[in-house]
Amino acid sequence: MIPLYILGILLRFGPQHGYQIKKIMEEQLEDFTKIKLPNVYYHLEKMEVSGTLTAIRDKQSTRPEKTVYFVGESGAEKFKELLKQTLDMSYRPVFDADAAFYFSEYLIASDFLQSLNLHISKLKQIMMKIEEHRTEMEKVIPEEMKIYADIIFNHHLMHYKAELSWAEESIDAIGKKGAGYDSGKNN
Repeated sequence: MIPLYILGILLRFGPQHGYQIKKIMEEQLEDFTKIKLPNVYYHLEKMEVSGTLTAIRDKQSTRPEKTVYFVGESGAEKFKELLKQTLDMSYRPVFDADAAFYFSEYLIASDFLQSLNLHISKLKQIMMKIEEHRTEMEKVIPEEMKIYADIIFNHHLMHYKAELSWAEESIDAIGKKGAGYDSGKNN
């Protein structure tokens, strides 16, 4: 996904240095991507070698050399190809915590309750941050792009809301069933 975002940013905002690309990713994409920002430079170099990007090195006076990246025709075609691939919306989430529920006899109910309450707190914080980011972005996004920004924000908020609902229902279920496996085998 990193090459897709790099190409899209360069096509949207024009030629940029690596630092500018990372900054745009941090400010605009962090709510819905899992990009490790140090990997951006790795991908920029790889994409330059492959010819997907062109780079111009600029040395001004005593300042360090800056590399400015831009997208040529082959990069624009690669971007469209990658973008179309993302429309395959296969969906099968995997939740590591399900292993704890599967092997629940090895934990006590309070472990689950504590973890679920912490999870709820984190979910609420994330959702609040996404809403704040949405409000900020609505001020700067061109009108013709607002519907797509709303689609992105709503997509993520709906998943977080579903997760929040699941966590709250799980707490209720554990509470109604009693302590369950309170012995915690092999503790």
